[in-house]
Amino acid sequence: MDSVGDHSPTIGISVFVDPCPPLTKNLFDRLIHRLRSWATVHILRPDTTHPNLSSMELDLYHMAHWHHAAIQDLKRASQNGAATINSYQGVSVTTDRLAKLRRLQEAGITVPEFQFGTDDEITLNPPVLVKPRNELDFHGHEFDSLFTDDYIFDGEKVVQRYIVPRQSYKVFRIGEAIRTAKHHWKDGTSLERPTSRNFRQLTRRVADVFDLSLFELDIVVHKAAYVIDVNPVVSLEGISDAVQLYETCLREAISH
Repeated sequence: MDSVGDHSPTIGISVFVDPCPPLTKNLFDRLIHRLRSWATVHILRPDTTHPNLSSMELDLYHMAHWHHAAIQDLKRASQNGAATINSYQGVSVTTDRLAKLRRLQEAGITVPEFQFGTDDEITLNPPVLVKPRNELDFHGHEFDSLFTDDYIFDGEKVVQRYIVPRQSYKVFRIGEAIRTAKHHWKDGTSLERPTSRNFRQLTRRVADVFDLSLFELDIVVHKAAYVIDVNPVVSLEGISDAVQLYETCLREAISH
């Protein structure tokens, strides 16, 4: 077993192994296999809190899949002195769609026009997307597309103007590396493309805004490049050297 520094490190990784989302199962099966060649790896369920993290003496805690419980583990691990890839504060903000959009907007990053309120308070013209404020709440990943201004929905929601995508990208930040995949609507595939200078600059700005080193940006291009979402949990879909990049990111976090 190779070591990092003077000892073989101990890593705690919050990830759904079984069942695991199909998109990421292959990625994490291969990543965990490689990690175990040079580290002790504790697999932690993201939907379960682990008050005993300190007894594991972790060199690194990584939240690979997110859940309220995993975010609390991220906070606990950071307080215990373990290295982390992303900050607890930054991850917490990204779960709150309204706070996230406001933070991006305040930083001068282009996002679709948005409002927050009840159905009788929203004045945006359609088409719009209606989303729950908190992404991790029950049904938090669901959204409605509304094409008339007869808005009817329960409670307060985040309402964003729908941007018709001429081009759609995911841009990944993996430690110091930045990679881009273009989404093809006809067949649903994502293929790696060279990362433009504009996307590199944008990704670095987002990293600074949220204090994140591992994340993906959803970007839609229509006259301008709009940041649709910032997600601290990555799929790396379409990226050819995804496992190597991920492993390097974790190694470097421990080394630093």
